[in-house]
Amino acid sequence: MMTKNSIKILLVLLIFTSCNTEPRPPHVYEANPNFTFMRVAFFGQQYNHIPYYVFSFTFFSDGMLNDDSTAIVTPGQHLFIEDFFVPRYRLDFLQNVEEGFVLTERDLLEMLQGEYRASGKIGADDFGTMFTFAPGEIFRVDNAAFILGARIAYHEENSFFSRRMLITEGSFTVSADGVVFNFVTEDGFSIGGSYQSPQIQLEQKITVRYSSERAFENL
Repeated sequence: MMTKNSIKILLVLLIFTSCNTEPRPPHVYEANPNFTFMRVAFFGQQYNHIPYYVFSFTFFSDGMLNDDSTAIVTPGQHLFIEDFFVPRYRLDFLQNVEEGFVLTERDLLEMLQGEYRASGKIGADDFGTMFTFAPGEIFRVDNAAFILGARIAYHEENSFFSRRMLITEGSFTVSADGVVFNFVTEDGFSIGGSYQSPQIQLEQKITVRYSSERAFENL
């Protein structure tokens, strides 16, 4: 059984230990990151009242993912551009391809090329117009809240210090060579950066799988 004196000694030791443990410094994030891995999702004509095709981009900074690119394993920046709107005439053939159809990454980027600017939020008059993307927002339905639109996540080794910021303004430009970003987050921070498509096309291919299913991120 512990006595009062032993409890005091234990408390002193705990305080001494905590005061002498230096925390690991936070990861230093770049204002102009060079993203080295990209994922593309194609959702077809997702919105009944919007006559454009819907895509999303996901980018990861260098070394974040494991060898088979299925999990985040190191600190870094993770950029998600959800719902950007592309003219249908460029990609109508994607609706008729067989499951597993493959094209090169550079070919797909060439089809998507253009400058995309932040639109208004869901329900705004300019939401879903051609060559726009959905800005980040918290969308509430009854008692549930979801994160929609563009955002950037800052992943720390200790997940307690990780954070996510909504992207509310700006633009990104797509070309066959890659993607260049010019964003502003909800706290007024400017984010530049880019993703450069590999020059050797045959080493980077995209398998197109059309799906109408969406996965929403809870707040």
